[in-house]
Amino acid sequence: MRGPLLIAILVASYAQAQELVVNGGFETYKHCPVRSGDRPARGVAGVRTIGGMPGYFHACSDAMGTPANWAGSQIPYEGDAYMGIVLTAHGGGECAVREFIQLELGSPLMNGGKYLLSFRVSLADRSGYTTDRIGASFSNDDRSKKKGITDFFGRPAVDNAVDRFIADTTGWITVEGIFNAHGGERYVQIGNFQSCDRTSRKAVTPNRDGGVLRNAKSKADADLDTDRSRGLRRRMMATQAYVYVDAVSLIPQNSAEDIRVLDGSVACTPDPGRPPNELDLVPDPSFDDNVPTHAAVWQNAGGGTPDLMKGVTGIYLYSAVNRDHREFIRTPLKERLDPCGTYDVRMRVRRDGTYAFAVDRIGVALADTFENDRRREPLPLLPVWELHGNGVMDDTDGWTTLCGSFASTGCASHLLVGNFAMDDSTLIVQRDTHGGPFAYYLVDDISLWRTGTIEGCTRTCTETLVQFPVMDPKADPVARNEVEWPLVAHFEVNDAVPQEVLRSMAEALLTALAERPTLHVTIDGHTDDSGTAYANEVLSTQRARAVRNALVDLGLPPGQLHIRAFGSTRSKASNLTPEGRAKNRRVEVNLQVSAP
Repeated sequence: MRGPLLIAILVASYAQAQELVVNGGFETYKHCPVRSGDRPARGVAGVRTIGGMPGYFHACSDAMGTPANWAGSQIPYEGDAYMGIVLTAHGGGECAVREFIQLELGSPLMNGGKYLLSFRVSLADRSGYTTDRIGASFSNDDRSKKKGITDFFGRPAVDNAVDRFIADTTGWITVEGIFNAHGGERYVQIGNFQSCDRTSRKAVTPNRDGGVLRNAKSKADADLDTDRSRGLRRRMMATQAYVYVDAVSLIPQNSAEDIRVLDGSVACTPDPGRPPNELDLVPDPSFDDNVPTHAAVWQNAGGGTPDLMKGVTGIYLYSAVNRDHREFIRTPLKERLDPCGTYDVRMRVRRDGTYAFAVDRIGVALADTFENDRRREPLPLLPVWELHGNGVMDDTDGWTTLCGSFASTGCASHLLVGNFAMDDSTLIVQRDTHGGPFAYYLVDDISLWRTGTIEGCTRTCTETLVQFPVMDPKADPVARNEVEWPLVAHFEVNDAVPQEVLRSMAEALLTALAERPTLHVTIDGHTDDSGTAYANEVLSTQRARAVRNALVDLGLPPGQLHIRAFGSTRSKASNLTPEGRAKNRRVEVNLQVSAP
């Protein structure tokens, strides 16, 4: 159970974080921009451009001013300035018209460091198209001095969510995400890093009905512009997705003290040793029966291809090629777990040194039933035991023993092993720049056995996940008490640890259930829209499960707690502001009447 102290630490962490982008608001400059065709970004401190001729707009200028300029009108998100870039264009060869801005960082990034990148973006009024593709990439070297940036397409470090089109011309939307640094990065580039001719786009004003006249008028205005350079840019904008960019920020999320190697002597203290075979609930803890495969009890549990070898198994816990990709393995247990039982888990791991990366996370999850849907992303399961936050597993010569204990809350019959966290929540350290692009580990001697019984526990294996009709608050006395339903827990970005201490929530629920023992409790997980639909579904599930497990630990009956995951489909506030997204990162807990 995560206590109040840990939650308080997480909330307060890095409150005084250092800003690493040198001139993220584009306020510092040498020359006031005059014309769109005169390299307007030249002289902006710490800023270089790549491709085309990105615009620099500042209140000091008339033609390139703020809020009004040749591309439209927009008040800066902060200060007096912003940049403008082309993200894509209608027609063939759209890669050739893309524009990028590069910003310098104040100091090189740490290997294993986590950094929160954010920037604001707004669609220019005269843009003919809108797109959802904008992101960021990092580099050790100045890419503006190279011939192009296309080698980095398809691999953005941070990316806007798919189908979150940049269509707002009156306000700013925030693009943000965690970057896992490999060490030495000095520059960040912003633009469209989608593979060529794969960018989704929509016409701002479709060329039909009333849109025909509006588009014709815009074209005529551009053709008759007395400033030939400005008129040309406006005619080109009719076929482009052109956006303003402002307030680029990079904030460290961890420190050098957090980036350490797991000490094998404390990874399992005290080591209980392997249990006797008759007590071990894992049928083949040492993978002795992996060959032949048709007789093996261990199976692939995801979309990867674990190496199920005789006597050992290899899985990767991180991929530098594809974000959040993982490999998982599973086995049936000899018998179902007792929901009132306490258990120990133990395994050995060794990092394969021919691969480049080391990570700090591996865990064990349990499931009543399991069907492999071939997903490559983390399984939407909350580990019952997990190595996390103690340093990266880096021993390539010998085996490191890991172990832990947990109290069962269900009647699981399947055990799964892997990294159940997203990249954003995993400490990733690059050990060899020439190694394979994975954190690849050998695992062996995976055991699970019962050690005792939870005192006073009366749980049974009758839990069902069904949807009940909502209780009418006007008709039920329990709902008319002083508690405001639903109860809400909030979360940090990409985190499944509630910000609030849940004791008061548990007390309210226990009071309600004491008055109405037949009530059921729904625990609904939600996210903001900053991730993909799949990632949001996984994260909302993890959040709901984290709250459910905490409530069980605080005395709630597990058979009356039912989790549901909604991802970002039920927002309570706008996702266009940090405050709105914070409100949407939540779990809602409500009372439900029992089924008829």
